[in-house]
Amino acid sequence: MGELILSLLLTLSVFNTELQSVSQAREMKNTTIIKQETKVAKLDKVEQVKHKQDTYKRERFELTAYTNNQGRSVNSKDYGRTASGKMTKAGETIATDWRVLPKGTVVYIDGVGRRVVQDKGGAIKGHKIDVYVRTEHEAVQFGRRKNIKVRVIEWGENEHRK
Repeated sequence: MGELILSLLLTLSVFNTELQSVSQAREMKNTTIIKQETKVAKLDKVEQVKHKQDTYKRERFELTAYTNNQGRSVNSKDYGRTASGKMTKAGETIATDWRVLPKGTVVYIDGVGRRVVQDKGGAIKGHKIDVYVRTEHEAVQFGRRKNIKVRVIEWGENEHRK
């Protein structure tokens, strides 16, 4: 009986050691995975910072606002269609001089937010931006804003400057 108990104790101690080593191995594996994920996340942040420094360009512009009611009849099939062919969208569409900010360029306008160049206008020359809004009341409230910082996030078509 003593030998049986001794054999059981020996088996339990070996089994317990194996359990500990399996648990330790799992813990080491999880720690390694976490460290690898952390390194990847840090590298991604570094790449994003490098990318931002390479592509962001800050310039100052004069801003005004416009609506669909300027230039086309509500009954026109092109009512609300921009020069790029897209429909105007509040919170997204801006009109620029495409020689300065080409069609499709994504910008961040201080005090306004992220916008996309989708339109151009006859009076929009040089460093001017027309921000699309839904109503004439909003356009009047927007007014004329001078010397506003604009950052280029992504250049659009026919980009000729960097």
